Amino acid sequence: MSMQLDAKLKVEGTRFRLFAQSRYLKSFSEPEIVYVSLPPGAVKAGPEDERMFVIDAIGKKPYDRFGPQPQWDGRRHPPVEPDANGHFDYVDINSREFSCTTMYATVRRVLDIWEDYFKRPIEWAFQMYFERLELIPSIEWDNAQSGFGFLEFGFGRLPNGGIDHQSPYCQNFDVLAHELGHSIIFSEVGTPDTEASATDEYGGFHESCGDLVAIVASLHFDSVVNHILKHSSGNLFTVNELDRLGELPDGREIRVAFNYERMSTVSAEPHDLSLPLTGAIFDIFVGRYQAELVARGLITLDLALRSTHGQAPNSALPQIQAEFDQAYKGHEEGFKEALLSARDYLGRLLATAWDGLSANYLSYYKVGLALLKADRRLTGGANRDNIRANFAWREISLAHPVHLMRRLSETGMITPRRPYANPFMPEAVEHCSLAHRPLRDSSAM
Repeated sequence: MSMQLDAKLKVEGTRFRLFAQSRYLKSFSEPEIVYVSLPPGAVKAGPEDERMFVIDAIGKKPYDRFGPQPQWDGRRHPPVEPDANGHFDYVDINSREFSCTTMYATVRRVLDIWEDYFKRPIEWAFQMYFERLELIPSIEWDNAQSGFGFLEFGFGRLPNGGIDHQSPYCQNFDVLAHELGHSIIFSEVGTPDTEASATDEYGGFHESCGDLVAIVASLHFDSVVNHILKHSSGNLFTVNELDRLGELPDGREIRVAFNYERMSTVSAEPHDLSLPLTGAIFDIFVGRYQAELVARGLITLDLALRSTHGQAPNSALPQIQAEFDQAYKGHEEGFKEALLSARDYLGRLLATAWDGLSANYLSYYKVGLALLKADRRLTGGANRDNIRANFAWREISLAHPVHLMRRLSETGMITPRRPYANPFMPEAVEHCSLAHRPLRDSSAM
């Protein structure tokens, strides 16, 4: 969401409260006021609107292929009402009702953010079957899932097994944003038409996009932006994610973006394979941010070049950090403005690139070409060297090993490693694994 629209919604939108990260972290123990794009009165009791609705189900089991199917028509708790002025920020953060309002507000706000970057509505890929997205915030389950026309969330797991009722997934902004990211990609990029046209990189691309959707959305919280800048002094390329971002244990998407993986260091497993692409695109974002800092006179071009990801030896990192510490002090607002400007560039770049991609025979190389084309539309190609350099550093090329394996499978020289089912084919709606795909193991979140 552009800074201009964000400012507009603070005047015209409906208010909710959200936790930017885990509420049990000292830096994020207080919820923030957020605004969604609908004016007061347009969000009805539930909450619900014309795109999505919350059902606080009673006694519901997780959807699966053998039981009731979306959308739920069983028992439910009463819908949460807005206050007299049409807002929902009055709801007690320790109440059951808060799970309903926070889940709705997260999904609605993330959709608002990305529709602004696309500059048009994002139509649901399941709209031939369901008119609206069903949101179920709380079921008795130690997992959560994103499926065809619904999101339903349970709780985390205790270390020794069992349900951790103190960790409702529906209040985890990153997890919800990531899962909505999958819905956005299904809508905008689609699914491969055949098994032969389904590459391993399509799966990695999906996971990367979920992470990137969550990263951009999380950077709309002042507390997250301020925390990152304060703990890095604005040095986002050589930041030590374990030390300086140690207070973001639930911010998985932000942490995985700070990675050093290349195509030669990862497997074909989708989450693992996503890391080089996520890292490359995040480095493009940081490169744009550093260019903003240089243009504003906040750091020197020499410092920007020396701190670029992978350029400096470890022995030089303390000196680079000291120079950022000195540059950041007294110029905090300038660094923040540069970061928000780069955030909006990244959002527009991704939306423009995704709009031109096909799911068939998708490769990271094609993603790179789409990013170059998008940058030409947005900036006249001002960032082409940045994009090329970061894709090259991650070893993303026309015929790297993972993509070559898929090509060989198509010729019959090797056997495909996993079956593929199109979750949006009518016969697959109730039966394919993607339609009822569990989220990542909670131990990894």
